[in-house]
Amino acid sequence: MVRPERHVRVRAVEFSPERLDTGFYARAYFDTREAIRQSGLKTESLGSVCEPWQFGAYALCNHIEWSDAASGVPYVKAEALGSPLLNESGLAYVTPATHRLLEKSQLKPGDIVVSTSGTIGLCAVLPERLGDANSNQDTIKFNPSSAGYDCHFVAAWVASAPGQVFLNREAGGAVQQHVYLYNFKRLPLLKVAAEAQRYIGDKVRQAERLRERARRLEAEFRSAVTVAIPSSSLMAGKTSRVATGELGRNLNPGAYTPDRRAVRAAIRGAGGRSLDTLADVESPTTDSYPATAPYLGLDAIDSATCGLKPSTAGAEAVAGAARLLREGPALSRLRPYLNKVTYIPPTLAGGIGSTELLLVRPKAGVDGWFLYGVLKLESSVRQLNPVATGSTHPRVDREDVLDLLVPWRDEHEALGAKLRTAQACYRASAALTVTATTLVEHLIDGRMTEAELVAAQKALEAGDRSADREILKALVQGDAPDAKPVIADVDALYALLDGSEGPDA
Repeated sequence: MVRPERHVRVRAVEFSPERLDTGFYARAYFDTREAIRQSGLKTESLGSVCEPWQFGAYALCNHIEWSDAASGVPYVKAEALGSPLLNESGLAYVTPATHRLLEKSQLKPGDIVVSTSGTIGLCAVLPERLGDANSNQDTIKFNPSSAGYDCHFVAAWVASAPGQVFLNREAGGAVQQHVYLYNFKRLPLLKVAAEAQRYIGDKVRQAERLRERARRLEAEFRSAVTVAIPSSSLMAGKTSRVATGELGRNLNPGAYTPDRRAVRAAIRGAGGRSLDTLADVESPTTDSYPATAPYLGLDAIDSATCGLKPSTAGAEAVAGAARLLREGPALSRLRPYLNKVTYIPPTLAGGIGSTELLLVRPKAGVDGWFLYGVLKLESSVRQLNPVATGSTHPRVDREDVLDLLVPWRDEHEALGAKLRTAQACYRASAALTVTATTLVEHLIDGRMTEAELVAAQKALEAGDRSADREILKALVQGDAPDAKPVIADVDALYALLDGSEGPDA
């Protein structure tokens, strides 16, 4: 048996008088540096091409006034950095007065923001449509565009495996790891031809555009189906007087809170329907599945969108019984306030998931995507949350879900189609960000050349996708012989990209 080496022999010239910690001399750093040398690619230090900035005025943090999205200025924390896209559901907002007060933390569109404390290395480019913003003291901002760098390419480089090796090398701290500004300036930037940078950077920009389209479609759906319901803050009472005829099988006091009754009355008055007239709820299980089986845990379900981040049974160390997934709406019976509602796409049908998932089976003539959308609404959460039972792990059951009142629209199929397209956009967006970082890694390991990317970009600018198509078809997830392609269907991706600026269903 070959034992892995547990040490690195470092030449004296490699030692830094300020860093004697072993992490600074990790084998991954030397291997990555050597791979870049052998590739013939050049690098230059970030501090030599631009001036990064970290907001360190902790005293001013005590004067922050928070706001809402409608009237506030975006405030970027580490949890909003999605590597390399901004996770807008993780944004906070401050008042315009706070934005002006925190002058040193201000961001401009196109700035790159990187987390440098806690979870190190998360990054994103601030989109143009958000306008000016602020960042907090756990991030560093920089913008190397004036030195000829494509900022979206640089974000892909930072998010790539080699970029993360270099960034984490600069981290220090006994209790919590940090990357300080003077260390951050030593981060190398990969220097390649402008066309190659643009080719990779465009993949990130396309991902950003598709994700924004998905959010627009979701907003259109909500606008079309949402029923005006009283604010929960106006329905804070804990007791209700209920007529005998209103009592049903459920004598759970939570079923008759003033807020839940008000929500249900509003939906009923707007022509809503009981879910048991539209669907059934099932919970099939299996204990027979391979390690490669797709797995959908609750953490993989986005509480705000229809985006999914599935894994595999092996990667999640799944053992014992698991939910047998089928195409259609699904929701978690655990902690309904987390709004873990999703739609299982055909690509995950036959896979497995958390046993906390309940599968919703639409009845004949009812669009499953429409049901997913109305189950995701705040009005559904406000009905399920009060009837959840269990002090530590509150759960709902099948009957609680079937008892839901949901909005109904005769054009349910057309509205459901919006969400189907939205989920396809989210999947394609995620694949494109992986494409961008994979291309960076392949440039370094020799599986892709700078000249190939330059040629592909020039062809794209001339309206020819043939070289781009071949590159995308060749990219796979990992090094295993049976590794799946990063882009499962290139033609479907092109169709989404070509439709991203046009009318939607």
